[in-house]
Amino acid sequence: MKKFRILVVDDEENMLMMLKTFFVEKEYVCFTAKDGKEALKVLNSEEVDLVITDMKMPEMDGLELLRVIKEKYSSISAVIMTGFAEEYTTTEALNLGADGYITKPFRNKELLLILKRIQQLNQYE
Repeated sequence: MKKFRILVVDDEENMLMMLKTFFVEKEYVCFTAKDGKEALKVLNSEEVDLVITDMKMPEMDGLELLRVIKEKYSSISAVIMTGFAEEYTTTEALNLGADGYITKPFRNKELLLILKRIQQLNQYE
């Protein structure tokens, strides 16, 4: 059976490593990228089911990356994570097609619930 494949995008190295370790322990395939441009390189070369991206990053923020994902890779689910929960950005992310939104710091249990919901919505076993 094919494993669910996640791309985590965040400019904080410790967040990338923590999430990669967590997802690999849960038997997901996990790629990481330190910014939106690096994320697009991964999306062009790897099969990805879900992108979890930070909102605030240099050069290309999470909303810009979300726009590109929904235009070019419409079958890929996306979750926005941020340390700055603002109603405008939450609404904007959901209007652009984000499948979820999580505020840092979060519990791994919260993230797993979002993942399970996305897997069920996409009928991914």
